[in-house]
Amino acid sequence: MKELKIEGNKDNRKITVTLTDDELEKAYRIMDRRYLDEDFANALADAAQDPDTRFHSGHLEEFPELSDWLCTYFDVIYDANMSHNDLLESALNHLQYASAEPWFFKALTESVSAVCTGTEKDMEECKQNCSRYHRCSDITKANDRIRQWETLASLITMHKSGNCTCSKVDGTEECPAAKYLTGTWDISEFFHLKDRKEAA
Repeated sequence: MKELKIEGNKDNRKITVTLTDDELEKAYRIMDRRYLDEDFANALADAAQDPDTRFHSGHLEEFPELSDWLCTYFDVIYDANMSHNDLLESALNHLQYASAEPWFFKALTESVSAVCTGTEKDMEECKQNCSRYHRCSDITKANDRIRQWETLASLITMHKSGNCTCSKVDGTEECPAAKYLTGTWDISEFFHLKDRKEAA
């Protein structure tokens, strides 16, 4: 098995780190994913002027499961004969289409992970024991996010079937799903609806 030796300095001492092929492959996959995350964030930033865009680059940081979904879809549609930018655009177009359907948000509930703040356990322990070391076991926040995605899926289902406040006799008030689907609200506004109610 081949190994790669990397020299560096730590605490004014010269050190040598040796990586095996497996470790190099793992490092490559991690960096490949980080570059893809960054590419999606840049593409969304470029599309921010489009009024029909439901998502912006900040959403990928706020909701990592969106980034997971995009990267997974990118891998599914990957075609060596297509340019990288065309693949990015295709994935974002599919996100725009899929995010109007309840199944999309139900799918997101399966990939929600809690953000690790490093307070409930030692960060080194996180890195050793978690497959995704930048996240870990803050289950309360994860469960809250899952409930929010499930709620939005239910609201969209109700709206599409005509069982929401939009369908009332006066029809003066749009339901949260309608506000999201028409672009009046984005995902962040839906998630922070409770916070705004409490502030009022």
